[in-house]
Parts: sequence; C-alpha cells; structure tokens
Amino acid sequence: MEPVAVDLEPLRRSAGLGDILTYERVCRTPPHRRFLVVLVVVLLFAATMLTGLWFLGRGDILAVAPILGVFVIGYTALAAAGFVWWAVGLSRRVKIAAFAWQNGWAYADALERTRRPGAAFTRVAHGRERAVVACDDERMPFELGTHHSVSHGQERATIQRPFAFIELPLPASVPHIVLANRTRSIVPTLGLGRGAARLDLEGEFAKTFRLIVPEGYQQDALYIFTPDLMARVLDLGSGAEIELVSDRLYVYLPSRTRFDRAETMAAAVTLAEEFHRRFAARTELYRDDHAGGIAARAGVAVGLRGQRLGGRGISVFAVAGTAAVLLLSAGLTAFSLFGGDLLASLFG
Repeated sequence: MEPVAVDLEPLRRSAGLGDILTYERVCRTPPHRRFLVVLVVVLLFAATMLTGLWFLGRGDILAVAPILGVFVIGYTALAAAGFVWWAVGLSRRVKIAAFAWQNGWAYADALERTRRPGAAFTRVAHGRERAVVACDDERMPFELGTHHSVSHGQERATIQRPFAFIELPLPASVPHIVLANRTRSIVPTLGLGRGAARLDLEGEFAKTFRLIVPEGYQQDALYIFTPDLMARVLDLGSGAEIELVSDRLYVYLPSRTRFDRAETMAAAVTLAEEFHRRFAARTELYRDDHAGGIAARAGVAVGLRGQRLGGRGISVFAVAGTAAVLLLSAGLTAFSLFGGDLLASLFG
C-alpha cells in the first residue's frame, strides 16, 4: 500500500481577507456573522463610545464622575479584544478548510447533533463541533474537529471542557474500552464504568494510561491492546485519551490542539493512518465469547454487558465548582450567624 501523502501548504500560509470571504460564501455563513459585517458593527460601537467619551469630557462630567470614562474605555477595549479573539478563530478555521479542500476532503464549519457513540459525546445534552474535516481515503478514513458543549433554548450547557477529537472506523464491533490518561485528563472519566474493571498496565504505560473495561472483558482488552500497539500509542498519542465503542475508535485531544498548524495536522494524519491500520488488524477478527449463541445468530457482535460502560462520567470542574459554591454558601451563612460575635471578640 502506498504511503499517505497530503498537501500541507494551505496550513503554512496566513488566511487573507479574500480567503475569509470565500470561506464564508462556501460555508454559507449567515450575513450577521460575516467578517465585514461584524467588523463594521465593532467599529461603529467603538466610534459611538469614544464620541460619548468626548462629549462627557466637554461637559465636565468626567471631572465629577471619572468612573464613567473607565467604563467607556473598558467596554471599547473589551469589544476590540472580543473581535480579535473571534477573528483569530475564524482565520484558523479558514486554513483548516483550505487544507481539506486542497486534499479533496470534506469540511464543515459547524455540526450539531451528530450522535457519535463516544462517551464524551453522549453525556453532553447539546454539542457543537467546529472545523470538522472528513477524509474517505481507505488507508485512513477519519473525521476530526473540536467539540463544545453549548446551551440550546432553555436547556443549559453540560459542564464539560471542549476537546479535540479524531474518529476512526473499526472493521468490527468491540467492547467498550477507555484508555484513560493518568497525567492529562481530557474527557470526564470520574464515575465512568461503575463496577467496571480498571487494568493497570505495565512498565512505562502504567505511568501514562490505565484501561477501563466492562467486568469480564479484561482479556478482550489485552487481546486488542497488545504491548507493541501500546508502544505506538505511547509514541503517537501520549497526550491523548482513547475510546473504543461499538465499531468506532476515538482519540481525544486537548481543546487547544492546533489543527491549523502544519506540524499538528501532519501528526494527526500520521496518527490516523497508523491507528486505523493497527487497530483494524487487532479487531477485524474479534469475536465476543460472552455474546452467546442466540445473540451471535442474531448478528449481535458484543454481549450486552460489554457494549457500554456504566455511568456517564462526571466533570471534575463540575465537582470542584459545586464544592466551591457549597463552601462559599456555608461560609457566608456561618459569618451571618456568628460573624458579629467573632468581630466583637477580636476587636473588643
């Protein structure tokens, strides 16, 4: 099989105004979200605020209430900073899109309700994926992008950090297995797999990863994650977390992963190609002995116990935030009840 070759040149160039306008036209960006429209709105806002500041100065109002000037300048600076942050994100997506189109791959600016089976996706009430690239090359069929939990109508956003992901198909369904990263937790695994087995790996792998598998499927996990495969996982994805579920493999990466950089995208393509080849070799002949004869005849590849880990995972940020709110509430309550006596005892 010929080695995979991709054109990374679009990622080495900066996105110009023409590239941004073309991107917005191809992606059918709504008019109120287009670059020039947003730029004009920000400039008008800044001009209005500065004009108001000038009038306040002429009327000696600033001499009486200088805090008004601080608010005007602060809001203007905040609007400018917000626009720069938004424009930088847009330019990065433009470069990723140019890369995808240059290589004949599909690209989507935003996707919602994609129904991916990964635990990091299913626990989110409403998710949005940005800058999604889809490659249908049989040597490395993959999708990659960045996932965000967002609010929708009256529905609040699920508390979960954004993350980047790479999705790869598997030739057969496998048990639900999570390779959790000990040093860099990316997706919530606290509470995931209640009653499941947690396998501590050996050697260098044990310092970085641990396997979470359904009870009774420990040997199945070790059949897939052989030492040579784990060595390549450590080489290519030591900062990632990996999940096998149904007939999909997910590589989870930190949200700050810059797919718009040539070296990052090259590493992602290499990872996708090698993981697809190696995991396909380990899973294409997989058969679940726990499924039973009836299930096997019905076409069920994995027994019910092995299909999904129990629990949905809890965000550490959610736990920490809840604990902080409870502690703050308890502190304020205690101070309101006993604060007067405490201050009196301290200051006489």
